[in-house]
Amino acid sequence: MNVTFFALSALALILVRFMPHLLRLRIRILRWIRWNWAANLLENHFAGWVLLFRVLLSVVAVVLFGAGWRELHG
Repeated sequence: MNVTFFALSALALILVRFMPHLLRLRIRILRWIRWNWAANLLENHFAGWVLLFRVLLSVVAVVLFGAGWRELHG
């Protein structure tokens, strides 16, 4: 099970790098389903949303790494 935590932690850290691309994809999907108000909100505060999601993914990665470490040495 600890390998799973480490793998998910690595995945979260990889996703941190691609967060602007993922957010742009989300904006395109929101425009496609005609949720223009939500797409406009993300576009107007793009840098802030990217920073928020990067911090959240980093926190998730640290928690998963800690859980894997604790299970490995616990």
